[in-house]
Amino acid sequence: MVGAAERLGVESPSAASWKTLISMYENGRRPVSADHQPLFREVYQATDRELGFPESEFLLGGQTPHPAVSFLRTKFPVPVSPEMLRYLTSLLDQHAQAEPLVGPQFLMAPVQSQMPLIEQMCRDAYGPLREDVLRIGARYTEFLGWLHQDTGRADEAMRWTGLAMEYAQELGDPMLIAYLFQRRSNIATEAGHAGHGAGLAGAALRYAAELSPRVHAVVLRQLANSKASLGEHDETARAIDQALVAAARGDDADPMAGYCSVAYIEMEGANCDVRLERPTQAVETYRESLSHWPAVQERDRGLCLARLATANAILEDVEGAHQAAEQALGIAQRTGSARILNELYRLQTRLARWHKLVEVSELNRELDTMKRFAP
Repeated sequence: MVGAAERLGVESPSAASWKTLISMYENGRRPVSADHQPLFREVYQATDRELGFPESEFLLGGQTPHPAVSFLRTKFPVPVSPEMLRYLTSLLDQHAQAEPLVGPQFLMAPVQSQMPLIEQMCRDAYGPLREDVLRIGARYTEFLGWLHQDTGRADEAMRWTGLAMEYAQELGDPMLIAYLFQRRSNIATEAGHAGHGAGLAGAALRYAAELSPRVHAVVLRQLANSKASLGEHDETARAIDQALVAAARGDDADPMAGYCSVAYIEMEGANCDVRLERPTQAVETYRESLSHWPAVQERDRGLCLARLATANAILEDVEGAHQAAEQALGIAQRTGSARILNELYRLQTRLARWHKLVEVSELNRELDTMKRFAP
């Protein structure tokens, strides 16, 4: 608890006093004070709900700060130092490395618990360190937006990504601004607003001359996704072709979009083919990719399997669709990825005419159960 107070920059009782206080809290002789609740969140990396505290609307994504958060914001200044920035960067790097493996459900609480500190630092910092603080703020808020997107909360995803954009615009960083435009485009498109998504991707491309090849490629693939959702075949193909060229010129060491390789763009092209009802080539691409999928990318493997199931269903390969869907469903249950589940819910419509088959009926039962218990 003393260490947590130091990290959050707040006053703390002595270690001896904590022994007495914690004994009282554990025995129910005293409710945990609002001043100490942020420290418990930091120690356990857990939400108010998980800790049994009155739920904080702020930490669950609402607009009204919990009194404990207000305490942190107003009573003490937040210490901004190179050491604090290194700590926050290291913490975020660990979350980002874990996320493709475990999905959003185990990371939402610890990342959310950092946000009062991050936001106050971005409000209070000045001088030589302000730019570094804003960059960390942009990274955290973009990552939190991604976690919300993967759990199916598009409004919260757009809100946090919009805050990241505010930090990027203050920095005046065209690469970061373009990257965040494409992230907002991705959120809008997946939420069913492909026209808005295409417009946001187009806004990102206004910075094309100032982008690294990989960032340029990831913006182009998002434009392709939006165009495919709009049914624009030629525009989709043109964007994917341009993205392949840009990705080939890029470097895996690109700090912002090193993941956007040629193989990544090929997968995105397959996703577009499925949206455009052209499944044959997509199935080949998915199967080839899955044959050498990296073990640490478990959540994305589930998404790939769900899309393979859809492509198989379009080709009327019911057995192939069922096998891929069952594997995808298992990963969705382990990671809490709503994006995988949403792909599988759409698959149910495509498999409707085979609903009397035992395997399809069982899959529908499992998916219907997931819908009933969805948050």
